[in-house]
Amino acid sequence: MSDSGKIWAGRSGVALAIILLWQFAPIDPFWFSTPSKIVVYIGDQLQHGKLLADLALTARETATGYVIGGIVGLLFGVAIAQSELAAMILRPFIIAIDGVPRIALAPIFILWFGISFRSKVYLAGLMTFMLVFLNTYEGVRASDPELRNVARVLGASRWQLFWHVTLPNASPWIISGLRIAIPQALASTVVAEFIASTGGMGFFIMQTTSGLNTTGTMAGIVILMIIVVLLNFMLDAIERQVLRWRPKVRSAK
Repeated sequence: MSDSGKIWAGRSGVALAIILLWQFAPIDPFWFSTPSKIVVYIGDQLQHGKLLADLALTARETATGYVIGGIVGLLFGVAIAQSELAAMILRPFIIAIDGVPRIALAPIFILWFGISFRSKVYLAGLMTFMLVFLNTYEGVRASDPELRNVARVLGASRWQLFWHVTLPNASPWIISGLRIAIPQALASTVVAEFIASTGGMGFFIMQTTSGLNTTGTMAGIVILMIIVVLLNFMLDAIERQVLRWRPKVRSAK
C-alpha cells in the first residue's frame, strides 16, 4: 500500500473508532446526543432548507472576509518586509494589535457595523489579515540570502529576484498562514453570529442550544468541523501545486 493509502486508511480507522465510541459509549445522550441522531437531524433540516440557508450565509461571510484579509495581509507583509526602517517603526504597533484577542473585538464590530453581513466579514477579514501578514512578513525576511546573491550575480532584476527567489522561499510561510487562518476566520464569524445575528451557523447553534436541543447543537458543531477539514484538504492541493518545485523528503528506511 502506498503512503497516501496508509494515511487515508489510518484516518478512516480513527474516524470510525471515534464514531463507534461516541455511538455506544455509556453516557446520557441528552448531553452529547449520538452520531445516528445527528445524521438524521441534519437530513431533516436540509429538507426544510433552513440549515442550508444558515450554512450558505456563514460560508459567504467567512469566504469574503478570508479572501479580502488574505490579499491585504499578503500585500502588506511583502511591502513591510522590503524596508527594515518601516518594519522597525511599525513593529511595536503590530505587536500591540496582534496581542488583542480578535474574538473580543466581535461586540465592537457589531456596534460599529451592525448585525448585518459587514460586521462578520470585517471580523473574519481582520483575523485572516493578521495571520497572513505576520507569516508573509517573516517568510519574506527569511528568504535564503545565498540564493539572492547568486541571482544578483546572474543579473536578475529586482522584480525577477522577488518573483523567482523571494516569493517561492516565502511560499511555505504564506500557505501556513492561510491554513491557520481558515478555522480562525470561521470561528470569528460564528462568534459574531452568536452575539447578534438573524441567520448563520452561529445563530443556528444558539437557537438549538437555547431550546436544549443537544442534537441540533452538535449537528452545527460537526458541520463546522467538516467544513474546516474540507477547506484544509483544498489548501493542501493548492500547496502541492505551488510548492511542486521543492524536492520530496523521503523517510529513512
